[in-house]
Amino acid sequence: RLQSTEALFSILGGAAYRKDEELSLAVGEALAAYADAFGNAKWSNESEIWPDDYDEVFAFDLPPHQHVLYTLFQREVTHTNPLKRNASAAVLLALVAHASRQANLGRMDRAMVKQVSKNINLFQNSFIKLLSDPKSKQLSRESCCRGLAACRGLAHTLGDDGGILNERLLKAFGQTTYGGSAMIETESQARERRNERDGADADFPETEIGGAAGITESALGAFREMAAAAISLGRPDTVYS
Repeated sequence: RLQSTEALFSILGGAAYRKDEELSLAVGEALAAYADAFGNAKWSNESEIWPDDYDEVFAFDLPPHQHVLYTLFQREVTHTNPLKRNASAAVLLALVAHASRQANLGRMDRAMVKQVSKNINLFQNSFIKLLSDPKSKQLSRESCCRGLAACRGLAHTLGDDGGILNERLLKAFGQTTYGGSAMIETESQARERRNERDGADADFPETEIGGAAGITESALGAFREMAAAAISLGRPDTVYS
């Protein structure tokens, strides 16, 4: 069981993933099925308190639904390899989508659904963080956009009006009059992204596109993608509520 799970995680950002990034979608579905295989039974080594840093021994001792989420949040999403981070977005989406399907079928007593619901804030924060990553690729951004919509859908299914999720999402996209925005890059981040894309001189002066002071090109692009995903899912209120 543990070897198979680690083999799936090793695909994320690996050689096979570099050839076909859509493998992350298949890995996500497999990990979601594994996380939900436990049903609603009890596991003797369940833990509600997780170490701040990834601990393999601790992870391997957890039940499937906690093992997958702990490994994702404590190792994959925060990995220094941008390919790992990109690939983790599709896995996060698969987990939220699977939990949402089960909740819509009235199976809210399943351990996996409860675990995802309890950590819905971590899912949303991870999607926002990955979406604002200057090294984020197309599939990763699409997964994040759909994942954010799925988070709100799951919250509604479980009887939450989504108000807190909406506030966090709007603030992350710079829609409030206070605080910063996860979607606003620093100058160094913007230079790094453009240099990687265009091979431009790092000291060459950059200008922002007009009419969006403080919001970068990648931020606006990500917001457009998120809006398109929300509308295609029939949930435009995810963006505008």
